[in-house]
Amino acid sequence: MKILFFLIIYSSNILSNITFEELDYIRAISKNDSQSIIANGTNNCINYFEKKYSETKEKYQNNFICKFSKTRNRFYVYMLAVDKKSSSPLKEFCKEIIESWPELSDHMEIKFINNEREYLKGFFVDNLFNNKVLNFSKNLKRDELTINNEINNFILENRFNFSEDNLANNNMISYQKEKINRIYKKFISNTETDLDKIIKSQLNKIVRYKIFVNDTKKFKSFSCNWEPGKGLIPYVKIERFSEFENI
Repeated sequence: MKILFFLIIYSSNILSNITFEELDYIRAISKNDSQSIIANGTNNCINYFEKKYSETKEKYQNNFICKFSKTRNRFYVYMLAVDKKSSSPLKEFCKEIIESWPELSDHMEIKFINNEREYLKGFFVDNLFNNKVLNFSKNLKRDELTINNEINNFILENRFNFSEDNLANNNMISYQKEKINRIYKKFISNTETDLDKIIKSQLNKIVRYKIFVNDTKKFKSFSCNWEPGKGLIPYVKIERFSEFENI
């Protein structure tokens, strides 16, 4: 099974919409003691802003936090929370805050969207190399045999993990096969990319910036939201942090 996953990662035909969860699954299969891409990326981001905050705490009364939502498949860089006491427009208020953090606000400019960002550097796959390569023929029947052989290898390698409950055993095998087939369909789609491009592409798709604002004059809570490459004017919605906290 490891051979299958190594090829999927390094093939020039891999699809750029493979998610971080699927990359984490591949990583776990290929190297059990390697770090989770999602956990490593989140921790690196949190540590970056904690260090940034400690160096600038006299200037900033608040700080950014990082969070990955599996439910929404989003990686949030967000600030909690800012009190707005003036009557200035909310969008302008949030824009001024985000502009004071140029390493974030640059990501909203399309011309800078592909620049490296220190707080996002924790997303990587470590040590996924193998000299063996499994060739797919793109002949469905032949490739189905190949996938079935890999499932048989999975059964052999995990034979001591099976119980007397045949239904549970079959469900475990079906779950593995469904995952392989889902990734295989992406593999044969002929979209060019490599691992770095996958990660960068995914980050630009799933990163969102948020600032939660307590409007003390209106007695309401709002969030300002930005998407990479979409400009500095935020999308504003009525949202409390408690509604966002458990996603």
